[in-house]
Amino acid sequence: MINIPNKPYNNHPMKAKKYSKAIIYELQWKVQLKKFLDGQGHFDIAELYPENCKFGKWLCSDEITKYASPSEIREIEKVHTKLHQEAKRVYALKNLGEDLDAKQKLKKMEATIMRLVSLLTTLKVISEN
Repeated sequence: MINIPNKPYNNHPMKAKKYSKAIIYELQWKVQLKKFLDGQGHFDIAELYPENCKFGKWLCSDEITKYASPSEIREIEKVHTKLHQEAKRVYALKNLGEDLDAKQKLKKMEATIMRLVSLLTTLKVISEN
């Protein structure tokens, strides 16, 4: 659970924009996975690993340490890792030809995606106040 301080961890003027960008990275990743399931595109297998997607690269950089406390970062990392574990299952099901099961798992991933977006949105709101 994110600790909501009275003030942002670091009052950096670009903070809110960076969180918005991070949210967009993860939502674009999900869209790419959905397109792959629908047979409308390629999904880079490397992006099944949390440190390889755009959001993961941002999360692994020093950038986030300017904006969030260590406990907030750990919570985001935990949810992000869970999301990628779920994505690996979706990808495997698709490759086994179990398209319906893969699509059902993708729908179940929505809760994890929304949790990640919620964490980032909370931090974004804190940074704007």
